[in-house]
Amino acid sequence: MKNMYKVACAVLCIGFTLTGLFAAGSKEAEPATPSTAAPVAKSIAKEAPALAAQVANGTLPSLENRLPAAKDVMVADMESLGAYGEAITFTFRGKDDQWTTGKITEEGLFRFTSEGLLEPNVAKGFSVNEDSTEFVIYLREGMKWSDGMPFTSEDVYFFYHHMLKKKTFGKALWDCFYSTNPVTKTRTEATLEKIDDYSFKVTFADPSPFFLENLAINGKWLFAPKHYYVTILPEFIGEEAAALKAKEMGYKDATAMGKETGYYYWNVVGRPTLRPWVASNSVDSDLHVWKRNPYFWKTDSEGRQLPYVDELRFVRISDPSQTTLKAMAGETDIAFGLDWGNIVALKQNEARSNYKLLTWPTTKWAHTAAALQLNQTVEDPKVRALFQSKDFRQALSIAADREEMAVLVADGFSVPAQSSPAKGAMGYDPEWTAKWTEYEPAKAKQLLEGLGMVMGSDGYYNFADGSDFILEILTHNDTSATARAAELLTEKYYKNIGIKATFGVRDRSLIDDMLISNKIQAIISPVSPAETFNIALRPDTLVPVRNYSAWYGTYGDWYASDGKKGLEPTGDILKLINLYRDMLSSTDKQAIDKIALQMLELHKENIWEIGYLSDVPLLLSVNNNLANFSENEVYCDEFRGLGVAHIYECYFKSDKK
Repeated sequence: MKNMYKVACAVLCIGFTLTGLFAAGSKEAEPATPSTAAPVAKSIAKEAPALAAQVANGTLPSLENRLPAAKDVMVADMESLGAYGEAITFTFRGKDDQWTTGKITEEGLFRFTSEGLLEPNVAKGFSVNEDSTEFVIYLREGMKWSDGMPFTSEDVYFFYHHMLKKKTFGKALWDCFYSTNPVTKTRTEATLEKIDDYSFKVTFADPSPFFLENLAINGKWLFAPKHYYVTILPEFIGEEAAALKAKEMGYKDATAMGKETGYYYWNVVGRPTLRPWVASNSVDSDLHVWKRNPYFWKTDSEGRQLPYVDELRFVRISDPSQTTLKAMAGETDIAFGLDWGNIVALKQNEARSNYKLLTWPTTKWAHTAAALQLNQTVEDPKVRALFQSKDFRQALSIAADREEMAVLVADGFSVPAQSSPAKGAMGYDPEWTAKWTEYEPAKAKQLLEGLGMVMGSDGYYNFADGSDFILEILTHNDTSATARAAELLTEKYYKNIGIKATFGVRDRSLIDDMLISNKIQAIISPVSPAETFNIALRPDTLVPVRNYSAWYGTYGDWYASDGKKGLEPTGDILKLINLYRDMLSSTDKQAIDKIALQMLELHKENIWEIGYLSDVPLLLSVNNNLANFSENEVYCDEFRGLGVAHIYECYFKSDKK
């Protein structure tokens, strides 16, 4: 067996050199070294005062009986030791913004460090055989759910066999639970079995070298409180009782209940979790409050239970611009995704409102307000033929005056660029960044006419048969920058080349439903379909492996169902999938590097997502009195967004203001 904690950083960080990550050597993923920093408070209290009071009056077990066995407590490594109390205030947009609360509080089996290394988290360790076909994962003895019930491998087994495989929350088995045969390229589902209460084994038919790294991304869904779900799921209480339970919980039916409590479970009041805080009221509340988990399983180096802060408070907003306004007014403690167009005002208000501005680089391929995805599997065959034509995509790309967009959309903080890897990332190519970025509306019209489109009397191009063509663009990113970009594209640039286009904003949940049902024609997405820094770890933004990104549509269904559903891919899309299959069946770093570059070359050749501007760093404001907030991170989904800052380690050095 390989060393229990050994992680191959060279494989994990393939080709990635963006600021904050280093692709060199390997690291032992051992429990963090305790901090030697002096505590701010002299108190020797090992738990929050409110919890100590509950212990004293007999309504809560002692701290010793709430934490895992002493040898299995996770000791957090942090800059300084803190004091208990207070609340951290954020903004969010209610149910449409569930990933804000989700990523900030997430605790998966494994996680990535700021350097891009894998380390145990909920799991305390692992062992893996030489050919990466058997993984034994070890849990923390005595660890408990937020309601005090034991967390064991039974909760993992239950989730895998009774929720994930049975699609209880509407999702198919993730690709990471399959292995690919290097010769036949066929996929085989993994098996998962319990060994004892605190260990389980996942076995693959063929090597699966990135399994643990994938768990660092999707590991929040490999365990669930069995004792909770056996009281609500139809499999255990019957269809009729489950329907009544769903109504009682406020869901229209048992299917909706399964999705909300199984997929977006972190916002469900009363659903036990392993997170530092638990939701105490509805996600639809104007003030959504999370209260500390009395059974949280991490401490500081003095054995003081985390988190330090009593509550997280999410103030509901109706428009993203309100986040910037509230930050400038000092009404938030952490605000992220601030509008660069207000940078001057934000700087002017720093001292008055007691915050500091930070920037985190991202791994996105394009500005979030200026990246257009065209659904390559859109239902209308005539529209699909257009979208699948590189000439059509080139026409939409060169129709735009990117210099003007940089000023009007990004306030000069972005530059003209095609959707492509950022400088310093694997696959960065200046030629790719500049591809189809010239402003050539006359050439764009020639390309459209070359596709057989005919100009109508209204000044817009129609299909060759005379029927109308309308480019229908949607987004759930209702920022002012997106609105400006959409107006420029639909009312000016596309109109100037004879393309009639519409634009609409929809709720995130509706966009998700439309994506699954293949009802999206085109989308300006707030997440570039290629924000990943490693194709092998997060393929679903770049490769059709499931129904996830709008640009590839039901090609993802085809792959995920082994050809039983969706549209069968051909040409370069099929090449992309086959290269991914080659990658899955490879265990050699150099071979994986080579395959990844070939996959990126296909994206360069096809420009399946049209980018108009380069991305800008994430802009944040942080209360000056908030300690232990990490100032230098990379913002990406693999690191779980803001969660990489480990908010449970934060505390206030003095009164919040």
